[in-house]
Parts: sequence; C-alpha cells; structure tokens
Amino acid sequence: MTGASGHLGRAVAKHAAAALGTGRHLVLATRTPAAFTGAQPETDVRRADFTDPTTLADAFVGVDRAVIISTDDIDGRARGQIAAIEAARAAGVRHILYTSMLAPVPANPAIIAPSHWATEEHLRNSGTDYTILRAGFYADFQVFEAAAALASGTLVHNRGDGRCAYLARDDIARAAAAVLVGGGHEGETLDLTGTEAFDAPALARLYSEIGGHEVTPQVVSDDAMLGLLGAGSEGHNQYGARLTVSIGQAIRGGFCDLVTDTVAQLTGRAPDPLGAVLARSGGSPG
Repeated sequence: MTGASGHLGRAVAKHAAAALGTGRHLVLATRTPAAFTGAQPETDVRRADFTDPTTLADAFVGVDRAVIISTDDIDGRARGQIAAIEAARAAGVRHILYTSMLAPVPANPAIIAPSHWATEEHLRNSGTDYTILRAGFYADFQVFEAAAALASGTLVHNRGDGRCAYLARDDIARAAAAVLVGGGHEGETLDLTGTEAFDAPALARLYSEIGGHEVTPQVVSDDAMLGLLGAGSEGHNQYGARLTVSIGQAIRGGFCDLVTDTVAQLTGRAPDPLGAVLARSGGSPG
C-alpha cells in the first residue's frame, strides 16, 4: 500500500497485517521509509514518492494487490496518483484499490472532488481490475468542530439543510484492509459511510449532549463562512478555509446524504457511531 506512514495508511497496515497472519507478505510504501516506525513482521518498507516517478517502479515489484491511498497534495495529487496506477500496472499488479470520496462527480463543489474524479476515471479506464472505496467525511475531524462549537455555544455552518454520515478513519481502514486481503469486488465502486446522516441541528444536539451544555446551529453564507475562517490568511490556513467552505457546499448540495451498510458487510462489524467517536475524545481535539 502507498501512503503507509500516514494516519490512514498505518491503520490499514495494522488491520491488513492482522488479517494476513504468517506466510503472506505486506509491502508498505512511503515517501520516507527511514522514518517509518512500527512495521509489522513480514512487511517490506519501500520508498514511493508520487512527485518522483523514478521511485514508483520498484515500489510495486512482486505485488499482487495494491491500495493507493489518496495523498494530501490536493492540487497535484491526481497527476501523482495516476503515475502510481501506471507504475503498478507496469509492475504486474492485478488489482488496484483507491481511497476516494463520496460522489466526486464534476458537479460536486468540494475542492477535493476533481482530483478524486480524475484518478477514478483513469483507474476505471486502465484495463486493470480495480475497486474504488468512496469514503464519507471523517468523523475524527468533527472533534475539532465540536470543540469550537462547545467553546462558543454556536455551530456556525454553511451546510444549509444538508446531511452527512461521518465515518471514523479506523472504520475506513478496516474496510480497505478487508478488500486488500480478502480480494474480490473487482470493478466495484463501494460507498463507505457512517450509520446515521446528520444535518446541522442534529450535530448541534449531539455536541450539546457530549459537551454538557447547549449548542445552537447558525447557518451563514459561503462568503461569511470564509471570512469567519480567515479568508485573508495565507498558506495552510487559507487552503483549509476554502476546503471547509467547499465541503459545506457539497453537504448542502446533497452529495453526502447517503447511509450504507457497506463497512459492516465488508468487515463483519458496523462502524462506530459519530457520538462514540466524539465521546472517546472527550469532545475536544486533545
């Protein structure tokens, strides 16, 4: 798998290694193999940097099935991920999995959608067996929103009446590991979601319950939301503000209003409810 030293990659590696047992080999690919710690027995750590195509050919040698975990370089990741798909094909990988997002169609306003769509389209037309894992937005990230809402007493949002079924990162990892190790699902696009879709009032009620005091939802315009998040800032903060606003637009547009039992079907266990994820954190990101 690529991206093995990231949060999702490490989780997939943990679940895949547990499922593989002895006698089967797991290849972990990362930009910084020297810094990679915690490798399981019977694993091979290799360098794979999507911005350096010369590292990709060797990364997939001897690999039968591979999972390409989407990178955090939103502007450039489609190019790098497509290069990784081609390198995997050239190395003889028979089945490629890709971690995508729900409904990354051209109409989706989320700024992460186009790179996912381009990668999906290339994979679908690659001639290689594939499985696309379209995951809902991370429940883990709602911890930060819940903490801010509890601190201010207000859940400020631009979601409108839209709903989203948030999914814990570890549940995405369990599903990916199940397909990677178990095989099957060739040519399928699987939607991975949480167990319940929340609109903003439902989120506010949940945050109130977890935090012990009232949170009131307040809908604002996209421009107002961008301003509140720091429209004039530079670098990561500005990119984060644009991303957050576009995710709100996607939720408002109905692109995330989906609940499936795919995680349970793949792994034998339902994903953790959003409330459980928040309760484990104590309602704060720390």
